[in-house]
Amino acid sequence: MTVCERELPFDFYQSRRLKVQFSDLELSSDAGILLVRQADERLKVSAGIADCIEEWRNPAKLTHSLEQLVSQRVYQLIGGYEDANDSTTLRHDPIYKIACGRLPEAGENLLASQPTMTRLENRVSKRDNSRIRRFFVDTFIASHATPPAEVVLDIDGWDAPTHGHQQLSCFHGYYGHHMYYPVLINEATSGYPLVLQLRAGNIHPGKGVAGL
Repeated sequence: MTVCERELPFDFYQSRRLKVQFSDLELSSDAGILLVRQADERLKVSAGIADCIEEWRNPAKLTHSLEQLVSQRVYQLIGGYEDANDSTTLRHDPIYKIACGRLPEAGENLLASQPTMTRLENRVSKRDNSRIRRFFVDTFIASHATPPAEVVLDIDGWDAPTHGHQQLSCFHGYYGHHMYYPVLINEATSGYPLVLQLRAGNIHPGKGVAGL
């Protein structure tokens, strides 16, 4: 990037002096992710999920810990960056670097790129998923000093449109497009997420819910 040292003054705004200065600093529009990081530090969600995934990599060749990879993916999803391809750009973002425990200097301490993130997603097994589900349930139970008198479950399914030929992607007549049909089970009082299950796009809304 070309650095311009010249400052541009404006005199049309009388209340305050306006000055434009060009800079080569890396900037970010996602400062709100720092609040997510603050909450995650207290709740330990990313760390808990990372502990449920079995490490498969050579310890001598690691650049990113599992916790950092999981936290980066979680924060990107919360920020609205659903595609793993976004990781290649966001790995330079100073806010995401800070949120994932790295210094924000330009060109250094880069986060994981798309290939690394995709390898993580493809590596998570059914056994790992079972551990993750158990982690959320156990955390909910541990949050109560005494058992509650009742637990009310809020069960919701929704259409998640798909584009391409993903496994389990099917056409749903009611929604009118190819989709997944995930179901989320929350504890109704607190909204705590207990179970999230990905389902085929043509499944009946209530099928399998009792088993979950």
